Amino acid sequence: MMGCKSNSLTCLQGGKPGLPLATATDSTATLNKLALATGGTEKSWYRCIFPFGIVSVVIGVAATCITFTINGPQMDIAKVVSVATLIFGVGLLVAAYVCWRAKRERQRQRQRQEPLALEQGAL
Repeated sequence: MMGCKSNSLTCLQGGKPGLPLATATDSTATLNKLALATGGTEKSWYRCIFPFGIVSVVIGVAATCITFTINGPQMDIAKVVSVATLIFGVGLLVAAYVCWRAKRERQRQRQRQEPLALEQGAL
C-alpha cells in the first residue's frame, strides 16, 4: 500500500487486480447461515431429494401413461419428455437410497468404534 492514495480494491489487494478478498470467517458464517435456514438438511440432502423423486416418479408415470395411450405424430416429443421425467425421478430415488445406506453404514462403523475408544481412554 505504499503508493496507494485511495481505498480502491486494487490498492487494498497490494496492486494485484482480480484477487478476491474472501476470508475463512465469511465462509463459516455463510455455512452457519445456510444450516440455520435449512434446518441442517445440507448434511443430509437425501432427505430433500427423496420427496422430489417421488413427485417426479408420479408425474412421469402419469405423463407416460397418457402419452403412450394417445397416438399421434406430435406426441413423440411428449413421450420422450415423459419417459425422461420418469427416469429422472427413479434416479433421484436411487440416489437418495444410496446416500441413506452410506450414512447408515457410517453410523454403524462409528458405533462399533466408540466402545473401543472408551476402553482405551480408561487405561
